[in-house]
Amino acid sequence: MGKILHCVSHSCRTHDTTGGVMPYLLSKKQISYTQHNSRNINSKNAYLYDLYRSLENCKNASNLYKLSCKIKGCQIYDLYIWRLIEQKFYKFHKDLTPKEISSIINHFKQIKINDSKIYERCVDIILPTIGSYSVQDLSVLCLSLTYFNKVNSSFMDRVADAIIKLYESEKTKIQQLCKKELQQIFISYVHIIGAYSKVGHKHIELFKIASVYIHLALTADMYIPPKILIKIITSYSTVKIKHSKIFELIAKHIPTVKITDDELKSIKRNFDQLGYSCETLDKYIQYRLS
Repeated sequence: MGKILHCVSHSCRTHDTTGGVMPYLLSKKQISYTQHNSRNINSKNAYLYDLYRSLENCKNASNLYKLSCKIKGCQIYDLYIWRLIEQKFYKFHKDLTPKEISSIINHFKQIKINDSKIYERCVDIILPTIGSYSVQDLSVLCLSLTYFNKVNSSFMDRVADAIIKLYESEKTKIQQLCKKELQQIFISYVHIIGAYSKVGHKHIELFKIASVYIHLALTADMYIPPKILIKIITSYSTVKIKHSKIFELIAKHIPTVKITDDELKSIKRNFDQLGYSCETLDKYIQYRLS
């Protein structure tokens, strides 16, 4: 393997280790591209070169996960590096935990890698052990796999089944959750219903379960960011589920949080589409937008 000379803008293609050139799409107009056939290396790219060699020499799942986190954290868009992470992921996936698997898949999403083959193989890796994933893990998977619409109804139903089983096993302990635990689970469910609504998958039972945690969080002494409130409204509106109790609680929160006029208009539009009205909120929106 030759050393790296420099990084340049390049079309989204990379070499497959089996030979030939394979398409590897990233949602970036400009990306780094490593020239491995160069003989010299400068200080600017020494770090990139060291990361690549570390991946080449990676011999176990734990190190792969750490390297993937490090490379994602540095926002490195080098094609060769992410292709190598992909190959190592397939090799070591049986030794990765559900959290590590969901995280690495999310790294592909965060780096904006749009390659159907990767996500299709990820689904095949996930399904046999989906019962071992936590709701937080499933939330991350839902966010990642729906970002580029790389899922089908069958997979979404399998994820929903896993979430329902988790809920059935944990529902007697819901009232015992501390504030931090409730917040984590609540956010996970908000992301889950957001992902389901994004792909237009209206799973009634899943939304019912999510509403349990959403209602509990909205009635707890807990700060909820406006973007989360908006995401809840948008998710229910997109799949045309009118949950008046949750909407009533959200309506009480809206005047207390920092929210833009455009966001208020979006909230009003979603509520109108569902035929929901709250006099107090309507007056507040009218006052803000007048």
